[in-house]
Order: sequence, then C-alpha cells, then structure tokens
Amino acid sequence: MKKQMILAFVLVLVMALASSCSLIVKDPEVDKQTVVLEVNGKSFTKGEVMPMVEEELAYQEFLYSNQYGMALDVKDQEIVAQVQDLVLESLTQQAVVEQKLAEGGYTVLSDEEMAQVEQSVEEAYQSYVDEVVEFQFADSELSEEEKRLAAEEWLAASGEYPSREELLESEKLNAADEKLYQEIVADVTVTEEEVRAAYDERVSAAQSDYEYEPAYFDSDMSDGATIYYYPAGYRYVKHILIPFAQEDQAELDEVMAQLEEKQQELSSLQSAMDIADDSVYEEMSAQHQQLEDELAALETDYITMEEEAYAALEPKVQEIQAKIAEGQSFDDLITEYGSDPGMTVEPAKTRGYAVSQSSSSYADAFREAAMALAQVGDVSEPVRTEFGIHLIRYESDVPQGPAEYDTVREALEAETLSNKQYEAYYSVVSTWVNEAEVKVYRKHLKD
Repeated sequence: MKKQMILAFVLVLVMALASSCSLIVKDPEVDKQTVVLEVNGKSFTKGEVMPMVEEELAYQEFLYSNQYGMALDVKDQEIVAQVQDLVLESLTQQAVVEQKLAEGGYTVLSDEEMAQVEQSVEEAYQSYVDEVVEFQFADSELSEEEKRLAAEEWLAASGEYPSREELLESEKLNAADEKLYQEIVADVTVTEEEVRAAYDERVSAAQSDYEYEPAYFDSDMSDGATIYYYPAGYRYVKHILIPFAQEDQAELDEVMAQLEEKQQELSSLQSAMDIADDSVYEEMSAQHQQLEDELAALETDYITMEEEAYAALEPKVQEIQAKIAEGQSFDDLITEYGSDPGMTVEPAKTRGYAVSQSSSSYADAFREAAMALAQVGDVSEPVRTEFGIHLIRYESDVPQGPAEYDTVREALEAETLSNKQYEAYYSVVSTWVNEAEVKVYRKHLKD
C-alpha cells in the first residue's frame, strides 16, 4: 500500500513537471525584454520584433486580398514563421549596415548635409501636420494657426506619427546610408550590350503581358509607364470635353447619391425579406414597393436633370463644331474649351489617348465613338458621357510591335544602371551579413 502511494506521488510529480510550461504565467513586460536576435552584439527584443511581425502580417494580408481576392490566414504557423524570418533578416541587415556606417564615419554629416536633413525633416513633419488638420480639425472654428498648433499637440499625444526627433534620427541615417551607397556604386557602369539585352527582355515581357491581358497596356499607358511593346488594334485620339455647369453637376451628384442610398436600402430590405417570417413579410413587402416607387421617381428626376444639363451645353458644342468646320486647330480648341487635364500633359498632349475596342479605361460611349471614326482626322459627333459632352478626333494609328529602341534607350539605360548599382550594393551588404555574428532565438518568439 505504501509503495502504491509513493508510486502515485511520483507519477503526479512527473506529470506536473512535464506540464510546468503551461503553469508558468509570464510577466508581459519581462517577456517583451526577451532577446530574440543578436547581431554583432546588438540585441533586438521580442517587444521590438513582434510589432514588426504583426505589421508585416497585416500588410501581407492586405496585399493578398487585393491581388488574389482571397483571405490570407495570418494565424497559420507556417506563414507566421515566414514573416518572422523576413523581419529578422531585415533587422539583421539593418543592424549590420548601421554598424558599418558608424565604423566608417559616414554618420558624421557636414553642415550642408545636416541642412538638407533638417529640411527633409521639416517637410515631413509639416506634411503630418497638414494631414491631421485635414482629418481632425477640418470642421473646427479655430484659425488656421490655431489648427496647426492643435494638430501638433495631437501629434505629440497620439503616438501615431514619428516625432521630430525620430524623423531627425531616421533622416540622418538615410543621409549616411546614401553616402555609403554612392561610394559603393561609384564605379558601376552599364554597357550598350547590357542596355540592349534589357530592351529585348522588356519587349518580350510586355508582349507576353499585353497578349495575356490587354488591360495591362491601357493601365501602363494611363500610368505614364515606359511602353516597350504596342499591341494590335489601338489608335490615338484627342478630345474636347465640355463639362456640365458646376451647379448642374452638383444637382446630378446629389440625386445620384440619393439613388445609391435608396438602392442600398432596397438591397438590405430584400435580404431581410429573404429570411423574414409571415408575420412581418406583408409589411416589409409594402416597404419594398414604396422604396421601388421612390427609386423610380429619383431615376426619372435624374434623367430629366441630365437632359437639361446636356441641353445647356449645346450652344458651346455648336460653337466649337463651327470652328472645327472652319479649319481651326483642334489642339488650339482643346486649349480654349477643353477641361480634361489629361489632354494638357505629355505624352497625351502630343499624341492623344491610346484606345482600342477592348479598352476598359474609358466610358463605353467614348470608346465606341473613338473606334467608329473611319479615317485619321475625322471628328465625332457630340458624345455624351457622365462627364459632359465630348468631341473626339482620330489622330493616328498605333503601329503594332516593339517600341523603337532609340525612343526608350535613355530611360532604359537609367533603369539598367540603377538595377546594377543596387545589385552591387546588395552584394556588399550580403557579404557583411554573412561575416556577421548573428544569433537568433526563435523559440523566444513563441508565446
């Protein structure tokens, strides 16, 4: 009997020891000070690393949702481990570079360099103040000076933005890093063969992308990206946009907002009706009918107001058409009458917009009218869109095929040089990282 009691006690003790980890309650503040990374003697604690991991997980979740339309499981341990690795690698590289900057004297800035740093800090800080004034004090009755003072107090109290001191340290580090970078890449050059090879790669990639998804070409054109390949079926057009009068546009916007609100109400009510029981269904059906009637009335009002707004533009449209018939320069008429800012900046100012039957960047009516023009130089009849009335001119065809090498060489040379410089810099930094004494305590990242 005594042996059995001793055996039972031993078993209980063993079980308690085996589960002791789960019985220990961690002090959160002490836990935050746990070292998870050491780089040449510099330590990073759990309290420093975990917020960066959480921020990166949130960013990856956002990217995944936007790119693939799917949710990323940020609780998945494999994904968490990958992000932890990413953050630890970044911190290791940061620590190594900062140590090299200090050892090499790069952090000692000249008066001129400090003046540039302080200017950058002030510009960044004032941009934060502007942002807070806009979003926190826009409706305040304070004077502009008082708003800015209040915004600075809000900045200091919120902790959501870096302080001037933090900005200063960051900019000083950036300036030092830039000196190191320029020293490393000073002798890096590119050959004509390298630029030509990069051109061939870009042409091949662009052709593949645009054939797979023509909308990529429209997007690149709209963004002002360098175009290396032009797909078939595109033409350049210019247009004169005669917008609605401000008061007409304001009234249309107001009715459209009411329409959207009623449509949302109708949709919500319909969802509720789908699961409603018989006791309330009849009453909800009456509400549904009333909302449909109100929506129909608003739609009628909108159509009437839109027709009136278009009618108000007719005299100006006819005036422009008369000048076109007289042979006046379409470009001059764009300058005199047009209101599309896209027609005032290059390259659209000179060559126009690239449009095809599959273009999705333009209103349907605009695209259809642009593609219906038979010959270069033809001008459309007035085209109505939600923006007003357009007169569209067929400027030229977009030749299918690679962009001429000479037209993209300058931009491509700069890009190729920049890429090669970064590779040279990263190669040096990678060597420093490989030579560094790095200790990672991954188990300390676990709760």
